[in-house]
Amino acid sequence: MYSILLYMKTRVTFRVEDDLANALRDLPNQTRFVEEALRDALGRTCPVCLGHGRLPMRRIRVTNVRTQGIRHLSRDEAQQLQKVFRLGQEVAATRIELVKLGRRVGFRMQREKTELLNGVLAQQTGN
Repeated sequence: MYSILLYMKTRVTFRVEDDLANALRDLPNQTRFVEEALRDALGRTCPVCLGHGRLPMRRIRVTNVRTQGIRHLSRDEAQQLQKVFRLGQEVAATRIELVKLGRRVGFRMQREKTELLNGVLAQQTGN
Protein backbone atom coordinates (compact mmCIF):
# COMPACT_ATOMS: atom_id res chain seq x y z
CA MET A 1 0.00 0.00 0.00
CA TYR A 2 1.33 3.41 -0.97
CA SER A 3 0.45 6.69 0.57
CA ILE A 4 0.63 9.84 -1.42
CA LEU A 5 1.29 13.16 0.24
CA LEU A 6 0.02 16.19 -1.51
CA TYR A 7 1.81 19.44 -0.90
CA MET A 8 -0.92 22.00 -0.66
CA LYS A 9 -0.23 25.70 -0.83
CA THR A 10 -2.47 28.52 0.22
CA ARG A 11 -2.99 31.40 -2.14
CA VAL A 12 -2.32 34.81 -0.61
CA THR A 13 -3.21 38.02 -2.36
CA PHE A 14 -1.73 41.39 -1.54
CA ARG A 15 -1.24 44.71 -3.28
CA VAL A 16 2.11 46.09 -4.40
CA GLU A 17 3.22 49.15 -6.31
CA ASP A 18 3.29 48.84 -10.12
CA ASP A 19 7.09 48.94 -10.37
CA LEU A 20 7.42 46.08 -7.87
CA ALA A 21 4.76 44.03 -9.68
CA ASN A 22 6.62 44.53 -12.97
CA ALA A 23 9.90 43.43 -11.39
CA LEU A 24 8.22 40.30 -9.99
CA ARG A 25 6.75 39.44 -13.39
CA ASP A 26 10.27 39.33 -14.82
CA LEU A 27 11.39 36.62 -12.37
CA PRO A 28 11.43 33.01 -13.57
CA ASN A 29 9.80 31.68 -10.37
CA GLN A 30 7.82 34.40 -8.61
CA THR A 31 6.37 32.08 -5.97
CA ARG A 32 9.74 30.75 -4.84
CA PHE A 33 11.19 34.26 -4.71
CA VAL A 34 8.34 35.63 -2.57
CA GLU A 35 8.35 32.57 -0.27
CA GLU A 36 12.11 32.85 0.32
CA ALA A 37 11.92 36.61 0.90
CA LEU A 38 9.09 36.16 3.43
CA ARG A 39 10.86 33.30 5.24
CA ASP A 40 14.04 35.37 5.41
CA ALA A 41 12.21 38.44 6.70
CA LEU A 42 10.18 36.47 9.25
CA GLY A 43 13.28 34.66 10.48
CA ARG A 44 14.95 37.85 11.67
CA THR A 45 13.93 40.01 14.58
CA CYS A 46 13.56 43.67 13.73
CA PRO A 47 16.16 45.63 15.73
CA VAL A 48 13.82 48.61 15.98
CA CYS A 49 10.57 47.02 17.19
CA LEU A 50 12.19 43.82 18.53
CA GLY A 51 9.69 41.70 16.59
CA HIS A 52 6.57 43.23 18.10
CA GLY A 53 5.56 45.08 14.94
CA ARG A 54 5.04 48.33 16.83
CA LEU A 55 7.43 50.97 17.98
CA PRO A 56 7.25 52.13 21.56
CA MET A 57 6.85 55.85 22.08
CA ARG A 58 10.35 57.22 22.51
CA ARG A 59 11.88 60.60 22.64
CA ILE A 60 15.34 61.34 21.40
CA ARG A 61 17.52 62.85 24.07
CA VAL A 62 19.97 65.44 22.82
CA THR A 63 22.81 66.48 25.08
CA ASN A 64 22.66 69.97 26.49
CA VAL A 65 24.88 72.26 24.41
CA ARG A 66 25.69 74.55 27.34
CA THR A 67 26.92 71.80 29.66
CA GLN A 68 29.22 70.53 26.91
CA GLY A 69 30.80 73.95 26.47
CA ILE A 70 29.66 74.13 22.85
CA ARG A 71 29.36 77.61 21.36
CA HIS A 72 26.16 78.73 19.67
CA LEU A 73 25.62 76.78 16.47
CA SER A 74 25.71 78.62 13.19
CA ARG A 75 22.57 78.57 11.07
CA ASP A 76 24.08 75.91 8.78
CA GLU A 77 25.12 73.73 11.71
CA ALA A 78 21.68 74.07 13.28
CA GLN A 79 20.04 73.02 10.01
CA GLN A 80 22.37 70.04 9.75
CA LEU A 81 21.60 69.06 13.34
CA GLN A 82 17.89 69.29 12.54
CA LYS A 83 18.40 66.83 9.65
CA VAL A 84 20.35 64.50 11.94
CA PHE A 85 17.50 64.71 14.47
CA ARG A 86 14.88 63.88 11.81
CA LEU A 87 16.96 60.92 10.67
CA GLY A 88 17.19 59.85 14.30
CA GLN A 89 13.40 59.86 14.54
CA GLU A 90 13.12 57.70 11.42
CA VAL A 91 15.57 55.09 12.70
CA ALA A 92 14.17 55.13 16.26
CA ALA A 93 17.32 56.58 17.82
CA THR A 94 17.18 57.25 21.54
CA ARG A 95 20.08 59.65 21.98
CA ILE A 96 22.08 62.21 20.02
CA GLU A 97 25.20 63.23 21.87
CA LEU A 98 26.92 66.45 20.86
CA VAL A 99 30.66 66.69 21.36
CA LYS A 100 32.94 69.72 21.30
CA LEU A 101 35.80 69.10 18.86
CA GLY A 102 37.86 72.27 19.08
CA ARG A 103 35.90 74.82 17.06
CA ARG A 104 33.73 72.12 15.48
CA VAL A 105 30.76 70.16 16.82
CA GLY A 106 30.58 66.39 16.50
CA PHE A 107 27.62 64.10 17.10
CA ARG A 108 26.92 60.45 17.92
CA MET A 109 23.50 58.97 17.28
CA GLN A 110 22.53 55.92 19.33
CA ARG A 111 19.65 53.51 19.78
CA GLU A 112 19.96 52.30 23.35
CA LYS A 113 23.65 51.25 23.48
CA THR A 114 24.17 50.76 19.75
CA GLU A 115 25.87 53.56 17.83
CA LEU A 116 24.00 54.18 14.58
CA LEU A 117 25.90 57.13 13.15
CA ASN A 118 28.57 59.64 14.02
CA GLY A 119 29.93 62.70 12.28
CA VAL A 120 30.84 66.36 12.44
CA LEU A 121 28.58 69.29 11.65
CA ALA A 122 30.20 71.24 8.81
CA GLN A 123 30.81 74.94 9.10
CA GLN A 124 29.81 77.06 6.13
CA THR A 125 32.79 78.63 4.44
CA GLY A 126 32.64 82.14 3.01
CA ASN A 127 31.57 82.40 -0.63
